[in-house]
Amino acid sequence: MVTMVTSTIMSQILVAVDEHPHGEQIVDSAIQLAMSMSAKIFMMYVVTDKSVPGDYVDEHGDALPEHYYQDQYLRTVGHLLQRIEKAGIKYEGICGAGDPQEEILKAAKSMDVSYIVVGTRRFRYLSRLRAIGNVARGVMEHSTVPVLAVP
Repeated sequence: MVTMVTSTIMSQILVAVDEHPHGEQIVDSAIQLAMSMSAKIFMMYVVTDKSVPGDYVDEHGDALPEHYYQDQYLRTVGHLLQRIEKAGIKYEGICGAGDPQEEILKAAKSMDVSYIVVGTRRFRYLSRLRAIGNVARGVMEHSTVPVLAVP
């Protein structure tokens, strides 16, 4: 007789996007993966320029870096978070600041994710290999978990 033991640990997927217009395809792929695994999504955006513009002021009149990063995050991924919520997937937002590749890999490790989902640029044939982008390529080369690269 075989006894099945089910785990209550939820799988987790890190989804990293930038300002590129195909963020919706990246998120839709991550939603499909999350549904098939009953996984939670960590939606990540990394602000590459750590310096806050001199004319930046948030709605409270502050110019704190954390507020600037959060505002950039919501401007970039707010509509994508709504897609995840509409699909009924559990999610959490993560805003990083600094080098995107380093921040993505660091977040993936600290959250013990099962997969990382990133986007590639839309090119064909050999030009696709050159156009994957330094961040996506670096994440694929240095990740310790599977990476889904969405064209």
